[in-house]
Amino acid sequence: MRNLLTYEQFLFEGGWATTKTQGTTITPDVIKSVVDIMNRISEGFNSHLKELELPSLDFLKPIGSGTWWEEDLKNQPNKTYGDVDYMVAYPTLKLTAKKEREDEIATIKLYNTELLMWLEADKITGVDIKETKAVSSDSSLKLVAEVTMPNGKLGYVQVDMVVTHKEYQEWAVFRMTPIQNVKGFVLGNLYSSFGEVLDLSIQARGVRAKFEGEVMKPYSKRSGVEERMISSDAQTFMKDICQFFWQQSGTEWPFKDTPIEKWKGMDPKSPRFEDLCEGIKLAAQTLRVLDEFGTTIKYKSEIDLLKAVIDKYTEKMMATYNSSKFEKAQSPAAIAAMEKIRSYCIEYIDLAKKLLR
Repeated sequence: MRNLLTYEQFLFEGGWATTKTQGTTITPDVIKSVVDIMNRISEGFNSHLKELELPSLDFLKPIGSGTWWEEDLKNQPNKTYGDVDYMVAYPTLKLTAKKEREDEIATIKLYNTELLMWLEADKITGVDIKETKAVSSDSSLKLVAEVTMPNGKLGYVQVDMVVTHKEYQEWAVFRMTPIQNVKGFVLGNLYSSFGEVLDLSIQARGVRAKFEGEVMKPYSKRSGVEERMISSDAQTFMKDICQFFWQQSGTEWPFKDTPIEKWKGMDPKSPRFEDLCEGIKLAAQTLRVLDEFGTTIKYKSEIDLLKAVIDKYTEKMMATYNSSKFEKAQSPAAIAAMEKIRSYCIEYIDLAKKLLR
């Protein structure tokens, strides 16, 4: 009997770009095998890049639900994951003589093309190159790894290579780390909600703003704008956001002894929902102290800002709660998985309301 992914794993994680991987249950042992394969690829491919006189790649670690695979191997050896996301840090080569993002995209395509050709030429043990090429492109690599299952049989696992760049790789790993034993969308939606209400982006490439000349624009604007990095530090990004708006306004209030300086930041290895809420609340208090509301901040008060964050977070969580994909839940297992996801939505909406008021 095949061990298929659960409905929950299918719904909220990847891993099914090829049917060949559908019969594999991903456990901590399997992730360990994947890590061994990625280490071999790292050593061999970086030697190849050295011959080409190209900078190396940093094969970092599993992220997302597999973040704690080593701990799970000891304490929850039968735990299952939906897929394997593996973060890899690329350099940023100056290939376009244009914008940073265009250089990043061009660099990704160059390295991905080279990696696929190298995997095919060297026939690396543990990689099904035919399936890998079928589901990959120069902009997105999905390695199909061959692993030995606990029952001794051969299994296939899709390994999504999640690209970051060396300039902000520590931030990217942190930003993609979920609350332990909680789905990633719970914390991810709160980062996104706070960023969006301030017209910023708080994603894997750091905290960023967009400008048209010297005028800040909503991050959703695409044409005629340039990106600027505000922060990529897990301990200080809330303070950096406050200081960014303070600098934009040129207010006479000094940026010292502000509420945000009480914030200890996030633990990059084990982020907490409560810590992020505390940072948001202290940031709102700081923006009030600096007299930023109604000027650089479109909201009229600290209360208005926090309400906007709660409303945006609720909107995002309820979109998950009401996902049309749940219409496919028919079996008891599928219904139980749906109810678990929905319970996360209600629990964390309530917690956000409690902590941000």
